[in-house]
Amino acid sequence: MGKKVLFLMVVLLSVLGAGLFLAKTSELLLFDVDAALIAIAGSAVTGFLFGVARAKLKSKEKIENGEVKRHGGGSFIEHWGTAVGISVLVASAFLLGFLFFPSQVGTAEEALLPLNLHFVGVVITLFGGFFFIGDFLASMKYNVWIPTFREIMGGFFGKYLLGRKWRNNGKYIASVKAAFLAFAVIGGTIVVTGAIKVAGHAWPIKASVLGTATFVHDIFALLLILMVVTHLMFLFVLPDPWVLIRSWFTGKVPEEFVKEGHTIWYEELTKDQ
Repeated sequence: MGKKVLFLMVVLLSVLGAGLFLAKTSELLLFDVDAALIAIAGSAVTGFLFGVARAKLKSKEKIENGEVKRHGGGSFIEHWGTAVGISVLVASAFLLGFLFFPSQVGTAEEALLPLNLHFVGVVITLFGGFFFIGDFLASMKYNVWIPTFREIMGGFFGKYLLGRKWRNNGKYIASVKAAFLAFAVIGGTIVVTGAIKVAGHAWPIKASVLGTATFVHDIFALLLILMVVTHLMFLFVLPDPWVLIRSWFTGKVPEEFVKEGHTIWYEELTKDQ
């Protein structure tokens, strides 16, 4: 996967670099209402279609030479694409100011850069996010990501808050699946409220509705930031964190790591071998 990841990394950084360059050098907004709607819808639809294609074409997971494929190139796009996009969104949000965070810009000209950056972040994040949605729906392996009530209570609250043992692990452990569910709810709310805010530039929407959408958007943006920080903290609480971090670049983890910590996944991998 090394060459594939390197290629995707170059593409992602090139897209980000081009967006940052345009945001920095443009003397106008990178978008008007019509262009914004087309770009936003286009990134979501394109990402979704590529995600569906990825689900249909990706190879079956298997054990080879003592290693297990944990992530493919598509996972790299889903994870790092949304991570880069969210980073741009957060940085631009702090520049513009939201909730109790003061704005760092004083004039319309100064606001131009963070507004353009926010638009770039939206396009990148939507592509990565809808790539995942297309892959997720087309794969039809919903239990891989969606936690059961038992997993939430035992594998998250029981394990981390009460110190109880939890060994019944699939490809993604219960705490990761619980975090995914929280990310999905928070991210979905941000997308919906953001869509309302964008729609307010194209259609007549009551100021009260826009104000509520903005407030909810900002609240859930703050929750997303806290979730990202928590996600990074939990990563280093888990056993063998560098094995997991490394897998996001190499795509693989040792077979023994899967056998010891992801018993259900290991059973699935060895069932047909």
